[in-house]
Amino acid sequence: MPFFGDEYTIRRYQKDTVVRGYPCAGYKDLTVYLDVQVMSDDAVMEAGGSRDKMMLKTFGDFPIRCSKQEEGVRSDQLLYEGRWFECVSSRLSKNTILRHWTSTFELIPSSTNPESAAPETEESG
Repeated sequence: MPFFGDEYTIRRYQKDTVVRGYPCAGYKDLTVYLDVQVMSDDAVMEAGGSRDKMMLKTFGDFPIRCSKQEEGVRSDQLLYEGRWFECVSSRLSKNTILRHWTSTFELIPSSTNPESAAPETEESG
């Protein structure tokens, strides 16, 4: 469906299991074809300083998962320009001939996901 898409990495988590009292889950990285558009690029001021609040909207044929706490399933994550984004909403649009999934992603802060750090930040030290 996406006319202006490209290949992106989606990280799909398996069901959470409890190991030594902590939830953990394996994952699989998948390559999918999506049309990714930046929705907002706002900085939010918090008590600890500012934090990016970048949001993305995607369109594609691949079903994107949101978290389901009752089932122990985490949200899919999207790698975009070297940073990870977590799916906050996803729905199947069936109102036209071009059935497609419309999903919204929010930037995962570097403090909660070390993989979100820029490569030059990871190498220094």
